[in-house]
Amino acid sequence: MIDLIDISSVSRVSDWVELNVVFFSTTFSKSKLITILENNEFEPDHEDSWDEFFDSILQELDRRCTLYGRNAPIRISGNIIEPTRNWADCPEYILCLYFSYWGAENAHAGTKLFERICNEALKSYLNGNAITLGFPNEQSLSNQLDQLAILLFEQRGNRNPASSDKDRGVDVVGWKSFNDNRNAQIIILMQCAAGRTWEKKKQIPLNTWVQYIHWNFHTTIPCMALTEIVDRRRWQNRVDDYGIIFDRSRIYSNIYNGAFIINAELREAVIEWCDNNLN
Repeated sequence: MIDLIDISSVSRVSDWVELNVVFFSTTFSKSKLITILENNEFEPDHEDSWDEFFDSILQELDRRCTLYGRNAPIRISGNIIEPTRNWADCPEYILCLYFSYWGAENAHAGTKLFERICNEALKSYLNGNAITLGFPNEQSLSNQLDQLAILLFEQRGNRNPASSDKDRGVDVVGWKSFNDNRNAQIIILMQCAAGRTWEKKKQIPLNTWVQYIHWNFHTTIPCMALTEIVDRRRWQNRVDDYGIIFDRSRIYSNIYNGAFIINAELREAVIEWCDNNLN
């Protein structure tokens, strides 16, 4: 069983429950969770605290099941939380959970895998195309922008990013083409944040990006991809800050929608990463 490192947050404990239930293919009951919390020195404030805390976890997991959609990785039957699928069939979800629970420190190659997962989720969402720009890359960002402008039939701008600019906040670019070799199409500039401190990230500088490539400002949309599931209280403000929010539930529902086939090499790499980091 994965260690419980934080019992002060309903969201964090819910991540921990999801990880254990799906990765180890086990079930959680109210009594099991309360026993573990007691062993971790959680002390109820009053007589009803156990029931209230468990109910909060259950409500959060139930909300997540709805957000995940009809192929949700867990289900709730009464006071029992149980898995609905083997973790190796949804390792991209497990990788997201890992980062949501522990953060992205000492992640090794995991953050680059997360960017590739986001690329796949964005392609599925758009039923279109996406490429990963994320730093580091064998090519300079300027060269990547040259190629991107050609792919999207857009005019390359006169401005080039400085060598110190890395990826200028954009890890993945997705677009919905009309397949008519013309521009004027939906463009999504996605920033990928695997860690828990994503709310400290700066907004994508759209005013700068439209100088690199002359995308129509009104059809170019900023986006933030996260490993967390954002709670209701913070959702609207984060949308106001970052544009489209692609949290874990949206990544999950787009990758595992039954119609999308994820890149086989990526799937193999993610399974290996999860196996090495969680076993």
